[in-house]
Amino acid sequence: MELLERSATMNGREESAWERTRLRVPRENGTFLIHPEPASIVRHIEQLRNSPELAGSVECRILNRGLTEFRAAARAEVIAAASLWTSELLGRTVDVGTSAPLIMTGHQPELFHPGVFAKNIATSQLASGFNGVGLNLVVDNDLMASTQIRVPVGDRENPGVATIDFDTARPALPWEEARVSDTSKLETFAGRVSDAMSQWNIEPLVDAFWPDVVAKARECADAGQRASLAECLTAGRVSLEHRWGLGNLELPISRLCETEAFRSFAAHILLHAVEFRRVYNQVLNEYRRVNRLRSSSHPVPELELQNGWCETPFWIWQSDNPRRGRLFVRQVGETLELATAPESSAIVHSLTMSSEATVDDATAALKLLSEAGLRLRTRALTTTLFSRLCLCDLFVHGIGGAKYDAMTDRIASRFFGVGLPEYLTLSATEWLAIGEPHSATASDVSRLRQMLREIQQNPQRHVGPNIPAAAQALVAEKALLIAEQNAGRNTEATRETSLNGQSGQRRYRRFPEINRELALQTEHQRRLIREELTHVEQRVAANRTLMSREFSFCLFSDSTIQSMINRLRSDFSLIE
Repeated sequence: MELLERSATMNGREESAWERTRLRVPRENGTFLIHPEPASIVRHIEQLRNSPELAGSVECRILNRGLTEFRAAARAEVIAAASLWTSELLGRTVDVGTSAPLIMTGHQPELFHPGVFAKNIATSQLASGFNGVGLNLVVDNDLMASTQIRVPVGDRENPGVATIDFDTARPALPWEEARVSDTSKLETFAGRVSDAMSQWNIEPLVDAFWPDVVAKARECADAGQRASLAECLTAGRVSLEHRWGLGNLELPISRLCETEAFRSFAAHILLHAVEFRRVYNQVLNEYRRVNRLRSSSHPVPELELQNGWCETPFWIWQSDNPRRGRLFVRQVGETLELATAPESSAIVHSLTMSSEATVDDATAALKLLSEAGLRLRTRALTTTLFSRLCLCDLFVHGIGGAKYDAMTDRIASRFFGVGLPEYLTLSATEWLAIGEPHSATASDVSRLRQMLREIQQNPQRHVGPNIPAAAQALVAEKALLIAEQNAGRNTEATRETSLNGQSGQRRYRRFPEINRELALQTEHQRRLIREELTHVEQRVAANRTLMSREFSFCLFSDSTIQSMINRLRSDFSLIE
């Protein structure tokens, strides 16, 4: 396949060959997926420390500024913004300077499972090991889909799942726009979760950090503000991480997108939207071909171009109407028009910005956009493109993000002419201690179902020798019919007549009749297998709960997460 061959980028550099993504969630309890191996990551970071310029960065410019200069300024600005926000969360000053390397990760501000938490742990440990900075992006531009978590109920034999709310349900909207709606639910959440987990003899982590969630909500209320759900949940998690000795900075995408660095980066793409769209769609189609994806929406839709309107990889919405829209742009003279659909009636703003705009021009123009109450935010691929191109030395992904970031590498290579820093793929599987999984497996279910099918289709093999004469006659008759059928495959004549004079059509009608009559002789065997199958299916269903990796980290005990921290420290011991 030609896509697996190397191809040249815009500045003459060669890309690595496409490879089909084969990342898999770790299956066993207490295990990690780490790719590439830690030794490779260590070599990469050491190389960047000795030679910090990205490959191709000399030729790359963002608006009127060279990439090396741009990265230095962007890194300093973003770390300062993250230090400020983290200080606000913790209620104390957090100042880490601008040390290199900068290790980044990110996720929605939800009560995620431990597999996601592993990214935060590794980011902090890698940054600490290299005397650098760890930074977690709070992805509050994504939609908040739920205000509840799942908790296990029942017992080991028949476990189930219930839900507990931490706030009132509402239509999906970006996390940054979500405010605490029901303070009573928020304040009583930890107690309700703790009660639910008491039957499993688990003291959940939620008791340790939820007071910080509630305190942040009350602090906002005392200031006459409606508390941000994302900020409250993040405040609780961060206080917990810092008590464990983890030291990442935190920064929401909403604040990242208000930095001068991001505004300049966004303006550069908006002013070159048609070329960016061409590269983006080209890479997307290659990715689909290599990974044999047929869906037009997977992993992301193509960017559209209609009637002079070009879709860009950003979201936009009004602060007083938080419904995300795709951002389309059109250049008209010295004006860049922004719309939520490829038509003039959908225009939401116009920017005075030409193709010769400088960083200062872009910063001023997009600041006016914010002052008009418009939220310009990244989409997923743009988040990591900006982070890896303009900020960090290593990005720590989960499996989902890592699968798609092979696209980001090629977009950066072909549009900016730059090789991006490495990314690390990390995930973990932790089971709640609610009971030892049963030994039953899906293979056992398949085996028993196959046994039932076999007895149903070939009862003559299972009736045994001590059966009534009538049943013995049926066994003999079926043997003759099978012999006739086999002979009929080799000669045309036997398709019309059989050994006992019956027509072929009659023979095929007779097979199920014989099977039904012989089935009476195997009823006891089939009943025993069905009973065993029911028992095994019940245990396999129970295992889906007992072995689930999707329960929130706040349900786990402190010792379980501390063990994860220690195991990851051991895996990354090369950096000590």
